[in-house]
Amino acid sequence: MTNISVGTMRNLPHLTYLEAFEAAARHLSFTRAAEELNCTQAAISQRVRALEHFFARPLFHRRTNGLELTDAGSAYLPGISDALDRAQIATEGMLGARAQASVTLSAPLSFVLLRLAPNLHRFAAAHPQIEIRVNSTIWTDPNVELADLSVRVLDLSPPEPGAIRLGEERLMLLCDPDTARAAPAAPEADWLNAHRLIYVQGRMQFLDRWAQVHGLVIAPGIAPIKADNAATALEIAATSGGITAVMSSYAASYLASGRLVAPFGAGDLLPLALHLVPNPTRRMSRPVTLFAQWLSRETPFV
Repeated sequence: MTNISVGTMRNLPHLTYLEAFEAAARHLSFTRAAEELNCTQAAISQRVRALEHFFARPLFHRRTNGLELTDAGSAYLPGISDALDRAQIATEGMLGARAQASVTLSAPLSFVLLRLAPNLHRFAAAHPQIEIRVNSTIWTDPNVELADLSVRVLDLSPPEPGAIRLGEERLMLLCDPDTARAAPAAPEADWLNAHRLIYVQGRMQFLDRWAQVHGLVIAPGIAPIKADNAATALEIAATSGGITAVMSSYAASYLASGRLVAPFGAGDLLPLALHLVPNPTRRMSRPVTLFAQWLSRETPFV
């Protein structure tokens, strides 16, 4: 005689309720959740209300400036996110897609070369099963919508919703050791203009800003060099000599090795910084969440 075990029916709310809750919790916005799930804001609100009715307790505080998870919502979210991730992987496997845990990062070339690449082995050692795809960019990434996360230089005020600041930045002037030996005790225009200036082209002209801060007029006697990223400018200064100005976090490895010198110290705080920005149209999978937590915790790297 064959024994047949009879399972009990799962006491679960509708899948669409769970998807609406997870998206709204990730974005802390019914509107952005609706955009992701291709439905109306009213539909998201109704589904979340139905889930709250299922539990007979609120999952969100509705504030005038957005949503905030209740204690119950915060406790419920990790399990639901993990369950949806597992369902997605299983579905992709049935469809013949490669069920691969991966994270796609879009980031400025200088960030990738100077901050991420020397430290990425730490994340890889802790999570060897997660594939990392890095799209290096100069100024903008035309395919940024395909990335799970992007690193961008953003103004500190007002803060962009959802963006995670990766430390603070100072305006730092750097030069090769020979040029530094001829530097005066305090910034002087004659010293600055007597040497090769290396500009970093971008949203902020750091050399011009540094000169303005110190009340100096730039009138170089030697034609300047203009680079489209900070990593190139720093390497030119280190190998060919010259003066450049960059965000302080990009200078760390050059200062540590002695290849470049900051003759006037760390410099003033900048009103901008590098930020980690999640893709608002994608659900944060567990691999993406783990990578974002690592990146925000470990930077600025040492």
